Amino acid sequence: MNTLLLNGCSFGECWNPTLPFTQSLGCDVVVNLSKPGTSFQRTCRSTVEWLSQNIKPAMVLIPITFAHRWELSLGLYDDPIDGRWVPIQNSNFIPDDQRFEGTTIEDVKKLVDDYFKIISTVATYWDKMFTEIIMLSGFLDANSIPYLMWDMCNGFEKKHIKDHKGFKKIEIIEKNPKIIDLWNFCGNSFMRDTMTDELKTQTPEFAHHHAPEQYKFLERHLIDYIRKIKK
Repeated sequence: MNTLLLNGCSFGECWNPTLPFTQSLGCDVVVNLSKPGTSFQRTCRSTVEWLSQNIKPAMVLIPITFAHRWELSLGLYDDPIDGRWVPIQNSNFIPDDQRFEGTTIEDVKKLVDDYFKIISTVATYWDKMFTEIIMLSGFLDANSIPYLMWDMCNGFEKKHIKDHKGFKKIEIIEKNPKIIDLWNFCGNSFMRDTMTDELKTQTPEFAHHHAPEQYKFLERHLIDYIRKIKK
């Protein structure tokens, strides 16, 4: 049995890879670890944890989620993959019924609001994410696990890090063909571009969860890309 491992946020969760796409990757079963509202930090952690518990997959697909998200190990439920980690983003996205160990939801929301209040530029989030991308890709390479990563929703632009030091590491990412060009490809934007003009007028431009039909276009693009880098 050859497994396709998919891991991301809700953009990954709502994607059910088609059989032709799965088979074209040499896989016959899909394991989707994606979880709504989660961070790339969670993607890294849960991917490594799953790999430690299971037979090596034939392919790993990582649609990279929003850079500003993170997580806290304060949950009450001890999940086999996620342990006690709880996804964190803007405080208004933390469910009112969420319970935390050793603290209150009010204190966590205050912590989150204070955190986002003092971050003045996306460069802070991006720097952390770029480092994590390098570390996860390095781990997969070291274990001879085929993979492909791409930005799913950030819309990275170099102008936002132009005047910031400490970004030499981005060259490591740019030289890795198994990470689609972060500056020129965004999965969510790509799928929007496949819509008819009429459908675009009815659809929010940013952070929209696309229909299965748009994911089929993404699948074709990914397959074409993989074939290209294998030549």
